[in-house]
Amino acid sequence: MLSMKLLLAASVMTGVLVAGCDLGFGLAEFSDKVTVSNIGSTADAFVSVKFDHGQVSMGIEAGKSGTAIALAATKYTVNVVGRGDSDWISYKDTLLRLREQLQELTLSSKASPDQVANAATELTLVLSALEQMNGSAVLQSCSGALVSGVTSQVTVNWIKAADGTGLWVLDCG
Repeated sequence: MLSMKLLLAASVMTGVLVAGCDLGFGLAEFSDKVTVSNIGSTADAFVSVKFDHGQVSMGIEAGKSGTAIALAATKYTVNVVGRGDSDWISYKDTLLRLREQLQELTLSSKASPDQVANAATELTLVLSALEQMNGSAVLQSCSGALVSGVTSQVTVNWIKAADGTGLWVLDCG
């Protein structure tokens, strides 16, 4: 079995290294891809894509995409680094504080119906972000399974909150 893997690896590398040589297969036939698109317009994202056998980290400017390539991976996890209010307040603490403010606003008798509706919408995004933190203070993550021949699509989007802070909306499709 080991010799078959070595033969396969040598064949793939030969196809990659030999310019102009078409053996009928190459790295593309043995790799799977995850494209992460930062669909926001205001914040750059620092993300890592973890596979069974390794990890790719990349900075993705607002409005741009980055692609991570894996060899024979079956699942992936995308982490995005959260942004806190300052060096002293973590992203998770920012989200917890925002959650409390939004919950109070949705229950306030002084809030207009539009304010309550907007707060409820924003609260669902905050709750989703907190759920994706999985106990971390700074990383928000989602996971998916790779399908051979299909590029997996992930989106990240920085949303400004009503209180001036913000949160990542992360979707692994």
